[in-house]
Amino acid sequence: MTSARAADNESEESFTYGRRLRRARMARQWSQLQLAHRMREVGAEHRGTAALHSLLIMISKWENDRKHPNQYSLHLIAAALEIDVESLGLPVDQDFVF
Repeated sequence: MTSARAADNESEESFTYGRRLRRARMARQWSQLQLAHRMREVGAEHRGTAALHSLLIMISKWENDRKHPNQYSLHLIAAALEIDVESLGLPVDQDFVF
């Protein structure tokens, strides 16, 4: 099987968190900067969020699977992208209140 065919057969369930995040962002045709801006907008309605520069660094680390977000950031990302938090593929603390 060629690598292209193997990639076609790869199921979304096997995607890493970073790949899921990147695909969700790209589905909206957003840059990392646009996601960071949206996270700041959504964060203003909750407990706030990091500075724009820090968010850009974190988004890059998250998408490259070098770090995983904490529960607040995980929910913030999902809210910003308007997707279910579970679809990002990380454990969700059912007791966490966003």
